[in-house]
Amino acid sequence: MERREPEQLNTADAPEEYQLEDIMREFGADSEEPKMKTSSDTVVFRPIRSAPLEPDLNAPTKSAEPKPRKAPQEAARKAQPEPSERTEERLKEKSKEKPKKAASEASKPAENPPRREKPPKPPKAPKMRVEAPPTPPETPQELLRACKDGAGIQRVRLLLLALVAAAQLFLMLYAEFAWSFLPLTGKTVGWLSLALAVLSLLLACDVLLAGARGLAHLRVGLDTLALPVSLLTLIHAVQTVPQGGQTYCPVLSLLLLFLLRARTAKRSAGFHTLRTVCGFDSPMGIFDAPQLLEDADSLRRDTGDEADFLRCLRQPDRPQTVWRVYTLLLLPLSGAAAYLLARRGGSGFVQAWLLLLLGGIPFAGALCFQKPFSVLAKRLASFGGALCGWHGAKIFGGKHTIILRDEDIFPRANISSNGMKLFGAHKAGRVIAYALAALEAADSPLTDLFETLLRTQYGKRCHASNFRVYDNNGIGAEVMGEVVLVGTLGFVRSMGVHMPEGTRVRQAVYVSVGGELAGIFAIKYKASPSTKTGLRDVLANRNFSVVLATRDFLITPELIAAKYELSTQTLSFPSFTERLRLSDIDPSGKAEQGALIAKDTFGAFASTVAAGRTLRSTSLLSLGLCLFAGVLGAMLSMLLLVWEAPASPMHLAAFQLVWACLNSFFTFVLLHF
Repeated sequence: MERREPEQLNTADAPEEYQLEDIMREFGADSEEPKMKTSSDTVVFRPIRSAPLEPDLNAPTKSAEPKPRKAPQEAARKAQPEPSERTEERLKEKSKEKPKKAASEASKPAENPPRREKPPKPPKAPKMRVEAPPTPPETPQELLRACKDGAGIQRVRLLLLALVAAAQLFLMLYAEFAWSFLPLTGKTVGWLSLALAVLSLLLACDVLLAGARGLAHLRVGLDTLALPVSLLTLIHAVQTVPQGGQTYCPVLSLLLLFLLRARTAKRSAGFHTLRTVCGFDSPMGIFDAPQLLEDADSLRRDTGDEADFLRCLRQPDRPQTVWRVYTLLLLPLSGAAAYLLARRGGSGFVQAWLLLLLGGIPFAGALCFQKPFSVLAKRLASFGGALCGWHGAKIFGGKHTIILRDEDIFPRANISSNGMKLFGAHKAGRVIAYALAALEAADSPLTDLFETLLRTQYGKRCHASNFRVYDNNGIGAEVMGEVVLVGTLGFVRSMGVHMPEGTRVRQAVYVSVGGELAGIFAIKYKASPSTKTGLRDVLANRNFSVVLATRDFLITPELIAAKYELSTQTLSFPSFTERLRLSDIDPSGKAEQGALIAKDTFGAFASTVAAGRTLRSTSLLSLGLCLFAGVLGAMLSMLLLVWEAPASPMHLAAFQLVWACLNSFFTFVLLHF
């Protein structure tokens, strides 16, 4: 065993020496044992008062094996120094005196017991308002599924309600003209009509539920008016049938038929619109951008937003808003007028209020917007267009300027190469690479075509360090230290480039490198039938002014007239820089989206815009006719009540049917001609 040298001894763990006076002062004794400061792993022995021993440095040493760590409570108990005999006696005496003192104090009456102070309450944390996460917007697929659910049952109920209404009209005419070819008495006809009215209420239950929900949310409409009309009709029928009089049950069935027809048309319009939207892979949107041209609203295509489309699609239409106001005025005013007429005499309150409501409600009013929207949505589905309801009709109404871009006239898939011819010492790959660099700098739609040509020639791409756009249909760029000009024949000539003989190709891209003609690339444009139909509709409409804003300098009004065989005299053709500006501007926050269309189909663009204009004009005209019919019917009913000659059910039904047929005729003419 090795012996440790003296300087290798660890003297840092030696216990510190305590003075005897300090220990006595702490325990209140005259003399106590010195206190040793130890760690939890040190075994404490009772010290023996003797002279300190000098350590034997030559003695062999052993390394201590590591001991398991003791529990903290046991270590703390062992770390406390053991008191001496005298100290233990004083501690015992003090422990005996404490119970006696506590008992004497407890026997004394408590004069002023000390007030127990409550611990201070921790300050309350401020309440944080946790907002519920916003519900994600419904997808077109979910809305389409909601339109499909119950659509078939609703159509069946509509058909049954139409049969019930026809039977009601027959019973009404049978009682009115006193026919006798059937063994039916007046009371029998009345009870049959009442039973059919109850069946009508069951078939049109969703109309009544919609009216109740609107009344609960204070958003009344024509559906809400069906509730008081139904209640008053049943009350009047119960009072009249036992006496053999005529009831207004046929008119009630006719009203429910029109309201249910409007709900079916709304579901059909939503179905065709949402099915078209779900069929889009990457739809384009039609935007109204007022910042493009001064003092004119412009329509243009750009990337569509489905979430915004769905949000605007569920907005209330203008006729629906008008009918809400009309209902709020008609319901209380008719009730007050009926009360005054009932007090005047001649007819009861129930009959007077019922007649005023049946005369003042335009039965075809609920179809003002829903019917034309359903027809146009089904028509636009075949073109790949989806109109955003009344929001789109409002945007496309009035006079607008339509911005035509490259994809509107000639999609990139319809542009192809028709041959090329090279001049000078430059190779084909380098000339194509120079032209492609200039076209890329200007973001020309011809880049796809030249990229294809570059791959066929195994050329290497280049990049333009700077470029400039000229108003005379050309682009100038600096590529690989050389000046490159790309443009039309007139542009290259105006820049002083020498043109050899036999280079007059009208529909071609001319490339000049270093002031010398380097290549001519003939371009072929293919017309699209859908674009031809859309251009014909747009150019023939006087409410549209068309502006050509193409980045392709080869697309001119002359080329459009030649390819599509249309007159382009009304087509505006600004300078090249202005065309680039109009095509560069993206829809900002002020731009509003009115429709979604299929990509690269200008026919859908023109058809959707035209459909929006038609929907707006048709809805407003129908709304005006129905408002006039409602006011006129309410006034006539009031005059008849004042003259004590209330209108019969046949008069009311004939009045409503005449105005509904007149409204349908004008709607059909505006939608198809």
